[in-house]
Amino acid sequence: MKDECFLQPTAGHYTCIVDLFGRFGLIDEAMSFIDQMRADGLEVPVSVWGAILGACRVHRNVEVGAVAAENVLAIEPNRSGTYMILAEIYASVGRLNEVERVLTQMKKNGVKKQPGCSWIEMNDGGSVFLSGDKSHLEFDRIVEPLEVLHVDVELMSVGSDQNLVQSCWHSG
Repeated sequence: MKDECFLQPTAGHYTCIVDLFGRFGLIDEAMSFIDQMRADGLEVPVSVWGAILGACRVHRNVEVGAVAAENVLAIEPNRSGTYMILAEIYASVGRLNEVERVLTQMKKNGVKKQPGCSWIEMNDGGSVFLSGDKSHLEFDRIVEPLEVLHVDVELMSVGSDQNLVQSCWHSG
């Protein structure tokens, strides 16, 4: 990149390359790329470790996922998402003792899971919604269309995988 385009690569460039390797399941290639960054004397940014961690979640790569999580937490020790992703990776391969260990470590370190959050702006106003929060004054009116949609999806799913529909509805 430096020689052909006369550009100095940024953290974003490195993250993009690792993310692309990860999206195609090329975890070993992504780690080789990271190893080459280190060999070139570059500090591996947290965004690169986060990209490889995300790929490990998708592709259930426990070993590299643990290394990536360790490196993210060395840089940002209070990042709750890292603990949760690592626990999810362990759970996906049935290593429940490791899930418990990760969540215990998270609690011991005083790290709390951050709730999901959405913002919506309409007309002149805006609202913020936190996952699981039912305190909004218009909560019933807001969820009513979702309940109708849920019924419609269930009716459409007759003969299809209802477990998938139910898991999608109940996971949010």
